[in-house]
Amino acid sequence: MNNSAKILFVLVAGWLTTTAFAQDRIHYTGKELSNPACHDGQLSPVVGVHNIQLVRANREHPDASNGNGWTYNHQPMLAYWNGQFFYQYLADPSDEHVPPSQTFLMTSKDGYRWTNPEIVFPPYQVPDGYTKESRPGVQAKDLIAIMHQRVGFYISKSGKLITMGNYGVALDKKDDPNDGNGIGRVVREIKKDGSYGPIYFIYYNHGFNEKNTDYPYFKKSKDREFVKACQEILDNPLYMMQWVEEADREDPILPLKKGYKAFNCYTLPDGRIASLWKHALTSISEDGGHTWAEPVLRAKGFVNSNAKIWGQRLSDGTYATVYNPSEFRWPLAISLSKDGLEYTTLNLVHGEITPMRYGGNYKSYGPQYPRGIQEGNGVPADGDLWVSYSVNKEDMWISRIPVPVEINASAHADDDFSKNKSIAELTDWNIYSPVWAPVSLEGQWLKLQDKDPFDYAKVERKIPASKELKVSFDLKAGQNDKGTLQIEFLDENGIACSRMELTDDGIFRMKGGSRFANMMKYGAGKVYHVEAVLSTVDRNIQVYVDGKRVGLRMFYAPVAAVERIVFRTGVPRTFPTVDTPADQTYDLPNAGAQDPLAEYGIANVKTSSTDKDSSSVFLKYADFSHYADYFNSMEDENIIQAIPNAKASEWMEENIPLFECPQHNFEEMYYYRWWSIRKHIKETPVGYGMTEFLVQRSYSDKYNLIACAIGHHIYESRWLRDPKYLDQIIHTWYRGNDGGPMKKMDKFSSWNADALLARYMVDGDKDYLLDMKKDLETEYQRWERTNRLKNGLYWQGDVQDGMEESISGGRKKKYARPTINSYMYGNARALSYMGILSGDEGMAMKYGMRADTLKNLVENELWNTRHQFFETMRTDSSANVREAIGYIPWYFNLPDTTQKYEIAWKEIMDEKGFSAPYGLTTAERRHPEFRTRGVGKCEWDGAIWPFASAQTLTAMANFMNNYPQTVLSDSVYFHQMELYVESQYHRGRPYIGEYLDEVTGYWLKGDQERSRYYNHSTFNDLIITGLIGLRPRLDNTIEVNPLIPADKWDWFCLDNVLYHGHNLTILWDKNGDRYHCGKGLRIFVDGKEVGQADTLTRIVCEDVLE
Repeated sequence: MNNSAKILFVLVAGWLTTTAFAQDRIHYTGKELSNPACHDGQLSPVVGVHNIQLVRANREHPDASNGNGWTYNHQPMLAYWNGQFFYQYLADPSDEHVPPSQTFLMTSKDGYRWTNPEIVFPPYQVPDGYTKESRPGVQAKDLIAIMHQRVGFYISKSGKLITMGNYGVALDKKDDPNDGNGIGRVVREIKKDGSYGPIYFIYYNHGFNEKNTDYPYFKKSKDREFVKACQEILDNPLYMMQWVEEADREDPILPLKKGYKAFNCYTLPDGRIASLWKHALTSISEDGGHTWAEPVLRAKGFVNSNAKIWGQRLSDGTYATVYNPSEFRWPLAISLSKDGLEYTTLNLVHGEITPMRYGGNYKSYGPQYPRGIQEGNGVPADGDLWVSYSVNKEDMWISRIPVPVEINASAHADDDFSKNKSIAELTDWNIYSPVWAPVSLEGQWLKLQDKDPFDYAKVERKIPASKELKVSFDLKAGQNDKGTLQIEFLDENGIACSRMELTDDGIFRMKGGSRFANMMKYGAGKVYHVEAVLSTVDRNIQVYVDGKRVGLRMFYAPVAAVERIVFRTGVPRTFPTVDTPADQTYDLPNAGAQDPLAEYGIANVKTSSTDKDSSSVFLKYADFSHYADYFNSMEDENIIQAIPNAKASEWMEENIPLFECPQHNFEEMYYYRWWSIRKHIKETPVGYGMTEFLVQRSYSDKYNLIACAIGHHIYESRWLRDPKYLDQIIHTWYRGNDGGPMKKMDKFSSWNADALLARYMVDGDKDYLLDMKKDLETEYQRWERTNRLKNGLYWQGDVQDGMEESISGGRKKKYARPTINSYMYGNARALSYMGILSGDEGMAMKYGMRADTLKNLVENELWNTRHQFFETMRTDSSANVREAIGYIPWYFNLPDTTQKYEIAWKEIMDEKGFSAPYGLTTAERRHPEFRTRGVGKCEWDGAIWPFASAQTLTAMANFMNNYPQTVLSDSVYFHQMELYVESQYHRGRPYIGEYLDEVTGYWLKGDQERSRYYNHSTFNDLIITGLIGLRPRLDNTIEVNPLIPADKWDWFCLDNVLYHGHNLTILWDKNGDRYHCGKGLRIFVDGKEVGQADTLTRIVCEDVLE
């Protein structure tokens, strides 16, 4: 074997040895990790954990229950003996390592009701003149010792219970009392009658002995069994391992003379001892703890910082570790193992961090320093895992974890609390019960009380993860003028998707996004039966009280499934964060104060899963996320606004209706247009805005906004599930300029009032629409002042229409164009309806009459009887050119339904009219001035503009749906949509720009940066309202009329459509083998079928949205 081979052999052998060595130590192989950005780590809790607060620190109001006002409380120990729990903890007045110091003891027979803490080891005087080499020149004077011990109890072979403590010395607040230079360790017996024996020293640090200490050596005791018990401790290497930090360095009694901290151990099935220290250090002993395998290594896969970790063999023979699985002291979690070595799970035990009311030296945030019952120190009667710990080194807690430990709920709730005698029996419920916010049982009621300004009571029912869920319970508030009760529905990561709340002013409300919706008033002492129906697919919750629906809201956070229902008498906490400084040096104001008592009761809690099969939830975003990934890869993303590409997929998942069809380019373009419009959402100082160009334009308004396509932006964005984007975009335009409209809004014609009404026809948000009424009316009146001609029509230059270099217009010509006159008609109709909606009959009549006047003027003045087309009227004569703007009157359903006007639509199919290889031209192709005004200067003399295509296709769908016409067929509409799709490609990739050649399809500014992602048209609104045919309405009726020829697609589905507060699904399955819910066209509301037809035809489902 040559040298290289020898080296390789040694390396491989070493690697194999290390790997095998690691596998023979404690290690974690699970996939769950804790997220310290959340107090609960986003971990799912084990079932039935009860967190019980034993001591609540209170300096302002000291009494026996709170340790007489001492506010540094920490490092508990636990034992179970003589049918009782024994709980020991350390206390200092305010600061760690700052004397005086003492050890308290509490007892309980059931783990829920505890005695007041009693001093078991009192403060101890350090001899004056005491010094340390580490603190030269510093001498003790009137100094009290610091108590610090890593082990608190021992049950002897004869059955005696010994409690122990240790006195160390800290000469100043940064001195280490655990440096081996202390006084010594003390013990005393706890007797069966609850009394204590005398205090004895069991161990002296160097320099101390019987002559210079206040308590005798244990061997002076006349109780031979007590002496034997003490000697058993000294002879037990596992106890000596827990003395390492306080004992003399290199003391021969220490089995492993290393500075590892907070030793803990348990016995493996083969009799070996596994150990754990802070930082999840671990080793194995094969001789009962006398020697330990070295090197001591970190437990592979465990995440743990400078905090205690507890491991224990459970009563069912399995193993658990309880610790903080992060670099912080939160959350408190449990990991399970079958063999004590390989841990595979990670779940929550305690995920709450109470505000630290009293700052102090070395006080850390979070539930920390867990200690269960050490082997040999008793097994509770219930066989459960009980763990003691402190929170913030301030309040003392205990948790009961039922054994066997269940990490998933096995059944839904059907809980009648009247069948239970105490909360200890509620092993399906997770309980968080502080001293001042206790949880209790009172007959049939699970009672939550709260007078704690810094904490709350909380109960949590874990259930099988459910996508479709029904929850019911009885609810009673003892008052309606104070207190808060929040009811949340959480997923496995602790993300609340929805929240109901009883407020302190008597309102039962529900949260949706950043807003709350008041559902009803509630009365003090009155019992209400509440039902909540949740759908994670539709992302909404319906709430019923006493059989009446009082609320319907979208989830404010999307979740895949609900697995917990939480009742909590306070608001969620987010402080501290991972960026909060480690040490809090200040006290909170009114830290010892109480709030007025509030109390609530819940009863008869039932849950059931109403998860649908595949026929009720048809599409999942995950099946379409590859589109966003592909679009992201197409570009360098040189301009980033509110939602970067990295968040595009997430944003799409949360906001867009889902669509699939067998024609790939339609489907791809659908997701591309959502992906691209997202790029234009811009954060401004006054809220979101929406840009037209991504690149900065010199003629833009504030924030690079341009008013030309606001109407398109609203029509397209009205389908977003989260209303905040469009809410703010509209407000930015109308109120973002020091409370008023943007300065350049009047530079372009607009149909904004109509667009807002169209949005209302989708979202049903009456309050928002009416809140905008005054803004829209002011805008209308401005146009009346500036652009109305004497004959009542309105004039506009083609540039101000966004249509420069048109055949009919001019940059400074005041011509009566079909654009602005149709817009003003649509706006007047919208304002008239807003008047009706608000109960303002005068307004309704005023703008109704204006609309009627404009209708007559457009029909009589702009209709060219020779051309049979709506055309621009110059000063005193028609421009005599058919342009795409002649179809805009139908965008607003302006023309009369008589057959007189339908002939205009024949031009759509005429190659001499508007029909071209790549779509619909902006002027008739037969006109002598067609395409005469140059190239690359934004000409509207014939080239195809998506702005115009979108208007024409919207008008066409209106004409085909709302008029008794015989000119157009579904095939015509589908063909034009197909051309529109095909035109939106450049160099083989999806693309939307400014305008294109009607014959070659070349984007005339396609290689200019300004043209990329030009946001100047709609597309997805046409897919939804035209192609699929969801016709938005003002009432509770659903109307669907697909404009798809029967021979084109065998299937399609439009899903996840938020419409009038409901989730809509429209699908076509010609053969019934795609969606497996039958053949034909089907409409679903909230997963329930409400309409069906065998063919692609109009379906009207009356009053299904009530």
